[in-house]
Amino acid sequence: MSQGRITLADVARRASVSAMSVSNFVNGRHGAMTETTRDRIAEAVSALNYRPHSAARSIRSARTWSIGLIVIDESPTYLSDGYTTQVVSGLGDMLNAHGYTLQLEGLPGGRLTQSRLIRHRQTDGLCVLPSGDPAARKRIIVTVAETGQPLVLLLETLPRGIADGCAVLQSDRKGARELAMHLLATGARRILCLKQTYNQWQAVAEREAGIAVAVEANGDGAQLDVLGCGEGRFEDVAKALEAYLEIAPMPDAIMASNDQIGIGVLKDLKSRGIKVPDAVKVTGFNAFDFWKYSDPVLTTVRSPGFELGQEAGRAMIERLETGSFSRRKAVLETTLQPGDTA
Repeated sequence: MSQGRITLADVARRASVSAMSVSNFVNGRHGAMTETTRDRIAEAVSALNYRPHSAARSIRSARTWSIGLIVIDESPTYLSDGYTTQVVSGLGDMLNAHGYTLQLEGLPGGRLTQSRLIRHRQTDGLCVLPSGDPAARKRIIVTVAETGQPLVLLLETLPRGIADGCAVLQSDRKGARELAMHLLATGARRILCLKQTYNQWQAVAEREAGIAVAVEANGDGAQLDVLGCGEGRFEDVAKALEAYLEIAPMPDAIMASNDQIGIGVLKDLKSRGIKVPDAVKVTGFNAFDFWKYSDPVLTTVRSPGFELGQEAGRAMIERLETGSFSRRKAVLETTLQPGDTA
């Protein structure tokens, strides 16, 4: 065995396989291997504590083997957002399985030009989760596309003119429409949509639009009010509801744009002695694990956040391996998740 740094050839000798098989293994190309071969290589890699030389690999392949994710969020605690965490986890999982690292950067839209991922080309491709008004989001997308790297958009429609790009979305409008139709079918007529306004996401706008479509199509005197609640913290929710109820009667149903807000509504209504769902129906959106801990359990819509991140990683890897995206858009389905609040 060689002295000093463990090489790929050392691993191949220990596992009794070719160097090409070891290379395929460490780069996540396992498809043609038998389970026995994979196990032998994995044992050898572990026993020898083999670590691929990423710099040499990058020189040979003209790749950095790294993908960037830029999250445009006004809050420095952007990773506390449940959806962002799901997307990052799914994207990182897919990239890691194929030998890529993930470089993550979160910053407000006004500081995009300061992004190290924009200013210094150190990735093979960029994924972007943009927020802001529609014009601001388009400027962000154009700025990232001008780096000349392949681009995958998350929860945002790909603008025309972006040639080397793909958008990965979920059916937010459809999911919200189905949820609103469920409420209308149970007799709700006055619906309040309570949404976070600190960041402006296309996904939230789509949810609001889906609710509006259902209400408009009802034709039985249904009406919709839309109310912002800042960052969506409990204090923001309570303050927004207090102001609303000073000028309007209690609605039949409150549809929150995410589960955090929905749980905040449940807590506020409980403090007022208002029973859910008897007096007011309440819904959320996303159905990530913590939603189950609400009491009563929130009626919501499941968002495939982790799967969406994986799909974004899959699209980027395909682009880097084949030279093009096979499709410009992928839409993952949301699903109604019944609970005890509506």
